Amino acid sequence: MPAMPTVYIGENPRLEAVHEDKHSDLCVIITHPHSLMGGNMHNNVVMAARQASLDKGLSSVRFNFRGVGRSSGSFDEGNGEMDDLASVISYVQEPAIIIGYSFGAWVAARLMKRLDNPLPCIYVSPPTAMFAFPSLKQDLVWAITGEADQFCSIPVLENLLDKDRLTVVKHADHFWFGKEEQLAAYLEEKLDLLLQGTE
Repeated sequence: MPAMPTVYIGENPRLEAVHEDKHSDLCVIITHPHSLMGGNMHNNVVMAARQASLDKGLSSVRFNFRGVGRSSGSFDEGNGEMDDLASVISYVQEPAIIIGYSFGAWVAARLMKRLDNPLPCIYVSPPTAMFAFPSLKQDLVWAITGEADQFCSIPVLENLLDKDRLTVVKHADHFWFGKEEQLAAYLEEKLDLLLQGTE
């Protein structure tokens, strides 16, 4: 397998990213879990999202938030991280979809409320028991979480999201170990829906 093309996005901070350009009509931007808890762009869920995107023939960008890996800067409680994601969206310069995992879902959900034209989002294991999320109703958003998720309050998530937009997976927890293929299949299904909407 060839080395993946590392790029650097922005200047302050400078974000380490991997951009796999398939010259597709859509690009999938993938955000990683909590920076202070080992989250980075090589996480198993991030890589499952990458694989689902590439299997659909879509370009993907995954990146390290400030202070992670070779990205400069330092952790900013999710506030500066919204700016990081905004920088990546600007870098992509084409229609994009966000797949946000855990802390990365929270960052994305808050940033979307700031944008005039929010992007479609798929949130994996949004940590509603740890962070206050904005309402996701009427947004082009889906969420998937494990029935045994340690950081997602399913009742809270059910109040944030239209019921038909939420999938709860039995025997899965926050980390998806051993469930990556099942997760990737779900992501591919939702990407298909979004692709149909762009044609």
